[in-house]
Amino acid sequence: MTFVPTDILFIATALVYLAASTLFVAFLSGRAEQWARWAPRLVALGVPLHAAHIVTSSFAFHVCPVEGIHFAMSVVSMLAALGYVVARRRFRIDVVGAFVAPLALTFLLASRFVGAAGDPHLKTAMKALLPFHVASNLLGVALFTLAFGAAVAYLVQERRLKQKKLVGIGQRLPALDALDRAEHRFLVAGFPLLTIGILTGTLWARDVEAGGAAEVARAAFGYVSWALFGGVLLLRAAAGWRGKRAAYGTIAGFGFTLLVLLLYIVRDAAAASAMAVR
Repeated sequence: MTFVPTDILFIATALVYLAASTLFVAFLSGRAEQWARWAPRLVALGVPLHAAHIVTSSFAFHVCPVEGIHFAMSVVSMLAALGYVVARRRFRIDVVGAFVAPLALTFLLASRFVGAAGDPHLKTAMKALLPFHVASNLLGVALFTLAFGAAVAYLVQERRLKQKKLVGIGQRLPALDALDRAEHRFLVAGFPLLTIGILTGTLWARDVEAGGAAEVARAAFGYVSWALFGGVLLLRAAAGWRGKRAAYGTIAGFGFTLLVLLLYIVRDAAAASAMAVR
C-alpha cells in the first residue's frame, strides 16, 4: 500500500487527536492526572496537522473546504481547536480540550469518508466495524440509562430532604453523595463508548448527507446527546458542577438519546411495513 501526503497527514492528525482525547477522558475519570498536561499540547500539535490535511485534501480531491456539511465541520472543528490553543493559557481552560479533541477527531474522520462511499475497501471496513459500532452504542445507552436513573433518584431525594419528608421512599433511597457519585461514574464509563459509536458512525456520513430529514435529525440528536453528556463531565471538572445541575444535564442528554432510539424504531417499522406491502 502506497501512502500519499494526504494519507500521512490524515493518519498523523487522527492519532494525535485520539491520544489527546484518551488523556482527557483519563483526566475526567480521575486517573492519569500526571499525564493530563500533555493533552492540550497534543491538541496544539494536531491543529497544524489538521490544517495541512484540509489544504492538501482540497487540492488533491478538488473539494472546496465548505462543500458538504462534514468537510465544513472539519474546518470548523480545526478552527475551534486553534481557538482553544490560543485561549487556554490566558483563560485557564485546559479541560475544555476534553470537548474539542474528540469533536475534531470525529469531523476529521467524517470528512475523510464522505467522498469515498463507493470504495470497496471502505465498504469492507463498514461491514467489519458495524458490530463494534452497534455494541459501543448499546453499552453506552445502557450506562446512560443507569446514569439517568441515578439522576432522577438524586432529584427525588433532594426534593424530599428539602421538604423534610424522610419517611417512605426517602428512607429507601441512597444518600445524595452516593447518587451523585454513581451518576458521574456511569457517565464516565458511557461517554467513551458513545464517542466510539460516533467515531465509527462517521463511516456512514455520506448516507446521512444523502438521506432524508429523519437521517439528519437522528445524527443531530446523537451529536446533541454527546455534547450534553460531555458538557456535564466537563463542567464538573472545570466548574465543580454537581448535584441538581449535573442531574438535569444528564436527564436532558438521555432524553436526546431516547429520541435517537425512537427514530431508529420508526425507521425499522417503516421498512418492515414496506416489506410487508411487497
